[in-house]
Amino acid sequence: MIFGGFFLSQFKGWRRSEVLWLLFAILSITGLSLYWRDSPIAITAAATGMMYTVLAGKGKSACFLFGFVNTPIYAYLSFRQGFYGDFALNVYYFIMMFVGLRTWVLHKSDLAEEGISRTSLAAKGRLKLFAVCAVSTLGLYIVLHHLGGSRPLCDAMTNVLSIAAMYLTVRRAIEEWVIWIAVNAIEVFMWAKVWLSGEGMISVLLMWLLFLVNGIFILREWMRINKKCV
Repeated sequence: MIFGGFFLSQFKGWRRSEVLWLLFAILSITGLSLYWRDSPIAITAAATGMMYTVLAGKGKSACFLFGFVNTPIYAYLSFRQGFYGDFALNVYYFIMMFVGLRTWVLHKSDLAEEGISRTSLAAKGRLKLFAVCAVSTLGLYIVLHHLGGSRPLCDAMTNVLSIAAMYLTVRRAIEEWVIWIAVNAIEVFMWAKVWLSGEGMISVLLMWLLFLVNGIFILREWMRINKKCV
């Protein structure tokens, strides 16, 4: 009963367009994946990933519950494709889900529509973040190239940026969505190449495409809320 009440409370304050978008995303991933005869595990990864992203965009702490399911599945799929950086990244994600859930629960907004109270980085913080990401990407690229990973540069970029974005997610910073948009664009490229070669899964590619579109809408929404709170 307690869990059910908490879960239902996460859908308070939603606009009709947001509910329709969530339904469209889940149904399109599931329907097209079944049409292409994708594996159940890939469909599950895509659906739970979409639920996590949409709920996170709404500032709802229940997003992390879907993250607990999505991250180990996606780690397995990434390892199978030789994306070793993505595999390690999802281990990090899984750990951060616990931290994020606790932090978001403790920083609820007074308005149901907003979910959580949001923050943003100062100009100095943004510059420092950019420098750390640039140096870390170069270092990780060298390691992944040495290990013989698939597309080490793209893998290095997505991993470093995703680590930074997940850190910002826990901090509830609006800059996370700028980074997630960049990550999603790179992931679309990576999984599109794999799918076109006949080895990938359409559901995972669709998941990243929807993440990209969703991230753009979420960034606009967070900017609107931040502007209103200033």
